[in-house]
Amino acid sequence: PIGFRGISRDVTDRRRAEEEKRSLEDRLNRAEKMEVLGRLAGGVAHDLNNILGALSGYSELLLMEIPEKQKARGHVEKIMRSTEKGAAIIQDLLTLARRGVTTSDVINLNQVVSGFLKTPVFENIRANHPLVIFKTDCQEELLNIKGSPVHLEKTLMNLVSNAAESIAGNGEVTIQTENRYLDSAVRGYDEVKEGDYVILIVSDTGMGIPAENREKIFEPFYTRKTMGRSGTGLGLAIVWGTVKDLNGYIDVQTEVGAGTAFTLYFPVTREELIAPQQKEPIER
Repeated sequence: PIGFRGISRDVTDRRRAEEEKRSLEDRLNRAEKMEVLGRLAGGVAHDLNNILGALSGYSELLLMEIPEKQKARGHVEKIMRSTEKGAAIIQDLLTLARRGVTTSDVINLNQVVSGFLKTPVFENIRANHPLVIFKTDCQEELLNIKGSPVHLEKTLMNLVSNAAESIAGNGEVTIQTENRYLDSAVRGYDEVKEGDYVILIVSDTGMGIPAENREKIFEPFYTRKTMGRSGTGLGLAIVWGTVKDLNGYIDVQTEVGAGTAFTLYFPVTREELIAPQQKEPIER
């Protein structure tokens, strides 16, 4: 009957509206949490840097005074290795804290990819994962975007490192770029608005991300504590912060046992590259 059809449609519309409201609230809560963590990171990093500087400096002096064959030398070397790990965490905390104050240059993302593939950092990732094949599929005549070359390269580094680590044994990591026009909004991990974008996709054939972890993978230290990944635990938080600073969006498609694809949407700029990009070192 017509009356029942009307009631059914009304219930369906109400349910859809509630789901959209809940999804929006989740995205807002996620954004607010990351904003607070970014502000907190700055103060923590400054204090830790002062403490770590003293530890590192005095350890080096102590090492100079201990003969080669003494057992104490090994203990001091362990302290120094720990301070190096601490320094890597501080650099990532500082990257999070610098959100909103990064440079905004006209960039071709293909240049970021090609530059990253020549870095010692990428060579180190390959050396640590000898059974993983790394591939690229970059679209020619890619449109330009605006952002910080250093932060974009660090974003790519974190995604590639995360992808390689998700693979146990043989597998593939693929880096893709492409131009994409969306004529309507697309709902995924983020809701991506219509418009012109340059897309960066880093995909792998790894273990995938379990459902219970998907909502929290961009939170600082979550991948390290809960998912057992190495590194500082801040890599995906930096990815999130960089993309949001550039008014971009993130989508994550994953299947347990089949792999994961991180898709980053960066708004296109019509500005042209004026000069070759200046190469800056990646912070670790």
